[in-house]
Amino acid sequence: MNSFIPPRKARPGRRILSVLLVIAMLATSNILSVSDVSAATEESSSAAMMLEAIGVISADSTGSYDLNTTLTRAQYAKMLVMVSKYKDQVASSAYSSPFKDVNTSNWATPYIKLAAQNNMLSGYSDGTFRPNNPITLEQGVNSALILLGYTQSDFKGSFPYIQMNMFSSLGLSSGINGGIGTLMTKGMAVQLLYNTLKADVKDATTTYAQSLGYTLNSNGEVDYATVVNDNMNGPYTVTSSNWYDTFGISASASVYKNGSKVSVSNVKTYDIIYYNDAKTTVWAYDDKITGVYDSASPSQDAVTSVTVSGTTYTLGSTSAFTALSSSGNLRIGDAIVLLLGKNGEVADAISISNFKNDTYLYVTESDTTSITGVTPSGSTVSYKVDKNTIYDPGDMIKISFTTNGDMNISSISSAVVSGKASAANGTIGNYSVSPTAKIIDTYEGSYTVTSMSRLSGLTIASGKALYAAIEDGTITNLILNDVTGDAKQYGVVTSATSNSSGSNTYVYDINGTSKTLTLSNTNLNISRGPSMMYGDGGSIDTIKNLTKISYKILGFTGMSLSAADTDYIVSANVKVYKRNDSVYTYKSLSDAVTAYQSGEKVEYYIDKSSSSGGQVRVIIYE
Repeated sequence: MNSFIPPRKARPGRRILSVLLVIAMLATSNILSVSDVSAATEESSSAAMMLEAIGVISADSTGSYDLNTTLTRAQYAKMLVMVSKYKDQVASSAYSSPFKDVNTSNWATPYIKLAAQNNMLSGYSDGTFRPNNPITLEQGVNSALILLGYTQSDFKGSFPYIQMNMFSSLGLSSGINGGIGTLMTKGMAVQLLYNTLKADVKDATTTYAQSLGYTLNSNGEVDYATVVNDNMNGPYTVTSSNWYDTFGISASASVYKNGSKVSVSNVKTYDIIYYNDAKTTVWAYDDKITGVYDSASPSQDAVTSVTVSGTTYTLGSTSAFTALSSSGNLRIGDAIVLLLGKNGEVADAISISNFKNDTYLYVTESDTTSITGVTPSGSTVSYKVDKNTIYDPGDMIKISFTTNGDMNISSISSAVVSGKASAANGTIGNYSVSPTAKIIDTYEGSYTVTSMSRLSGLTIASGKALYAAIEDGTITNLILNDVTGDAKQYGVVTSATSNSSGSNTYVYDINGTSKTLTLSNTNLNISRGPSMMYGDGGSIDTIKNLTKISYKILGFTGMSLSAADTDYIVSANVKVYKRNDSVYTYKSLSDAVTAYQSGEKVEYYIDKSSSSGGQVRVIIYE
């Protein structure tokens, strides 16, 4: 995990919000139901997410894709049409059927008709389609080859042997187990069509995905973010509990709030939502900024950005323009709440009299004119103040506004949350933890976003939770104080000297960059070597040496370390140095693994015990 160290006394500017939606949505731990996991690989879950994004499949009311179920011919016909250039013709396709066993009232009639008319999936010689029959793998493969532009003239020999040979040679078989006669499951169909999107069309000038107009990423695969954005409608403001009925969205739609899979009931009033064209997937955000409407730029008549309590935000929707322009109800000087969308832009705005929204803030820097910090949702915000502030980096405060725009700032007590964390159970002590919960770990003004998997097995001591938002016994946001140690910085001290004047000078290296700390009449009593560095607001003023693992090392993979006493996790942000006499050269983790495998001398340093959440922070090899 990478720690965020705020710049010392930097002036607040435009707010920058990193959106991790795509990463979160492709993480398999929260995507598949238990029944799916046994049959689905990591690649197949990504395939399911991609096909859901382009409207080929959707999850059921429990969030499952039912990848293990056997697929019918009617279901596969729909998938074929929705992954073809004919998908936009479904609505206009007449409800007449070319097959005697498919009546016009059948839900699959337009899909079967389009699939048959375009030779993607044929009927039988007796004039039937047999829509409820299971489809075999070879039949599915034949359809996929037709999508790629192949015709019957390309299939020399008896069906299905040439098709199955092409299935392997074209890379369509990746992630699929089965052969001729295998009944195709929904998961196999998802993987087959996903592979088809990545495959070259018959003339090999482009991939099938490109022929449909999709953009590819650097790996040559369909760019997920582009697909999501191209098929996304919004932003819209939620104004009632039955919001899904208002927008014509099924209660069984897949809903992702702040990047995590949730149910429709987790979307609250004044959340911002987006949904895809098929209305089968919804993305929701609840990031809100409260403050005084300072100014509009270039003017309130033609506003494109607004300044609220000293920080500037860009408008990202017509709703925001309507609310914040001179034609809206909000005026300069009003206390307002900005509703932010997926890119951190203002999606809408309301008066604080309509929605009271106190801001809880972990202070990262403060002076006589402004306070900057991170909110429980992970947003970095700044507030202009007009008096000396008594709050310092590391403090947890609450900022509220009256309807007249008067700001009130107060300290808050630590949260009552404590106990052992379990990622498997989704609990900390007696509290459940929401799958959408943002968890932040801090130290003296620095912070890092962490997760339940990082906390799992650790005991959160009383007083270590600085803030917790709790709804019906469930933690929805959590800010901790130095539980993981990930908010500190790690590196090596290359020189430690005392001067005759009484000052002490320390030269340290972090990520290959050397810096110097000079302290008057203060001796940190440290030696050269691996260390942790920290200080008020991220400005280094304290250094401590790390502890070397002295037990025999039994194994080192780069991600974990086995020693005679216990196993250790290697920090995702571990620092590696090669030591040559007194010279330290910054290296990569792979260099350390190679050194270990080559039998070179390798040393491992931890910040605290493994049972307390300590990890290997620095590795030295010679």
